[in-house]
Amino acid sequence: MTWLTPLVGAIVLASAIPPLLALYFLRLRRARRPIPSTLLWKRATEDIRANAPFQRLRANLLLLLQLLVLILLAIALMQPQVDAGRRHGGKTVILIDNSASMNATDAGEDETRLEEAKRRARDRVEELHGGGLFGGMPGEVMVIAFNSTAEVRTPFTDSRPQALAAIDGIEPSDAVSELGPALELARAYATTINPEETDRSMVEPATLELYSDGRIQDLDEHVLQGNERMEYHVVGTADSRNVTVFSLAADRPYDAPGKVQVFTVLYNANPEPVEADVQLSVDGGVRSITPKPVVIPAATVNAEGGWTPGRKQISFTPFDQLRDAVIEVEVLMEDDLPLDNVAALVVPPARSLDVAVVGRHSYETVELLRSMSLERLELLDVATFLEMAEQGETDQFDVVVLSNVQLDSLPPGRYLSFGPTPPIEGLEEFGSMGRGGVVSRSRDEHPILRYVNLDVLYVFNYHKIAPGPVGQPIVETGSGPLIMEIDRGNIQMVHVAFDPLESNWPPERSWANFVPNVIEYLGTLDDAVATAGGRPGDALTARLPADATNVRLRLPGGDELDLTPVDPVNFAWGPARRVGLYELTWDHGEDATDRRVFAINLFDDEEGRIQSVDTIALSVDEVTGDRGERGNRWTGLWPWLLGIVLAMLMLEWWLWQRRAGSG
Repeated sequence: MTWLTPLVGAIVLASAIPPLLALYFLRLRRARRPIPSTLLWKRATEDIRANAPFQRLRANLLLLLQLLVLILLAIALMQPQVDAGRRHGGKTVILIDNSASMNATDAGEDETRLEEAKRRARDRVEELHGGGLFGGMPGEVMVIAFNSTAEVRTPFTDSRPQALAAIDGIEPSDAVSELGPALELARAYATTINPEETDRSMVEPATLELYSDGRIQDLDEHVLQGNERMEYHVVGTADSRNVTVFSLAADRPYDAPGKVQVFTVLYNANPEPVEADVQLSVDGGVRSITPKPVVIPAATVNAEGGWTPGRKQISFTPFDQLRDAVIEVEVLMEDDLPLDNVAALVVPPARSLDVAVVGRHSYETVELLRSMSLERLELLDVATFLEMAEQGETDQFDVVVLSNVQLDSLPPGRYLSFGPTPPIEGLEEFGSMGRGGVVSRSRDEHPILRYVNLDVLYVFNYHKIAPGPVGQPIVETGSGPLIMEIDRGNIQMVHVAFDPLESNWPPERSWANFVPNVIEYLGTLDDAVATAGGRPGDALTARLPADATNVRLRLPGGDELDLTPVDPVNFAWGPARRVGLYELTWDHGEDATDRRVFAINLFDDEEGRIQSVDTIALSVDEVTGDRGERGNRWTGLWPWLLGIVLAMLMLEWWLWQRRAGSG
């Protein structure tokens, strides 16, 4: 038992009991009246004797009741509380988990776990400050919100409004849950430093009150230290359901490099199998849905308590490769944590490439290259190119176009070559120049032939080449390859075995598609098909044009931030706390607007396991939680005492009335 205001009760007792006793000790002062006899006034004489000062105090039931009333009233003012696990006073650290799993919607009444945790934490603050007019000191409260990082919402304060405002200001995040940073902050603030000593030797006791679902990933790395005491308030239910998109990737099929194939892995955190449709979308438009519901196996628990989620891998039908597109995969089912039912990849936009043309600068080729959105186009003669090669300067170009150039060797790089056979080991030119040829076979699925119709192509003269082990024919005649892809380690090349001017190709629309296709294919050959983006808590970084203005960022919820002024060359913003798509836009030049999209995905199986736990196990400590059913674990006795006081006052009044009536 504890007493919140013992001084108030002591003052009441000291000021009320002596006057009450004095009233019974003091003698009644009556006027003298002569009478013939006192035999008829026996009771009057007894009354006189009882009220004479310094007489022996006789047993009096009314006096006893009145003393008891005063004593009980004083005890009620002391506010006795039965300790059932919580306490008032001292220091209390409220730790609120706002990680991804706390966004689950199984708390009831359409509220998330975080909202329930905040509501219960507010009730706790009200309880600590619930002494009323005669209440005792509530102690000091500190509020910390934590996920993978921790944030002090308010340091230790005895202000109820400040503590409540700190709790109300906690916002959800989609990061993982780790307790370590929060414990470090709590211990730092709860430690009193003695300025006369060099170590932190005075530590004031603090109670850690944890509001979480218990799905904390670093519990086994921490222990309670010294006089720390933790109370765990369980949020959420133990039978929550959740399916998560655990990973997402895209690749080019080896037999269809111009297409993209998407792969995803789904995890099932439930103890029973789950069926769900899975949808693939590109730029918000539905591309495909699994032909029938996918069955995801149940999660299993082994004899040692290890947990393994049910796992299902899905691959979608390849589709044409897009640039600057967003690919999304979504599990079409309702569960308690919708945020990890969808994940996204971003196909980056085409890069602005640096291109050099070496050799005879044909008007058709140069003008076609100038029509592209290149970062730079250089026209070089052979001598200049060889000089740059000797100095190692050719690597500044993403693609080099060799136009009817005969060289003895090639520096490392990526090339589009026309005419003579390039000096690459393994390629052999045989016979004389071919005399006329039409296409007999082509790999139409190759990205360089996208929208390229070769049905009308006729070549007057071409070099006959045996591609050997290093060349892969893409377009062939009956006498040999016309176009081939060459991969020789640090040299990647698309070689056209004829001069375009020795054909009917340049005036055709297919020529205007072929050259840009090759430049983009070679320039982005080693680039990722798509980027999976970041994780919650990461910063968004980009390198924008130096003249970028009006930089804006649209958040997953639809809010838009104006980030001007900003350093566009070294743009950085973060951390990104929520999963979803972040769209960065900026203006440059005259009426030109560009954009870049970032995808933030959860991709965490432990955070997707959202069933709450009743007991959390630290390294050497176990803490059993409560789910809020017990309410106030401090039981105040003063209301009961006031009820007894009221009953005794009624009894005292009844006895006084009875005695007065009988007298």
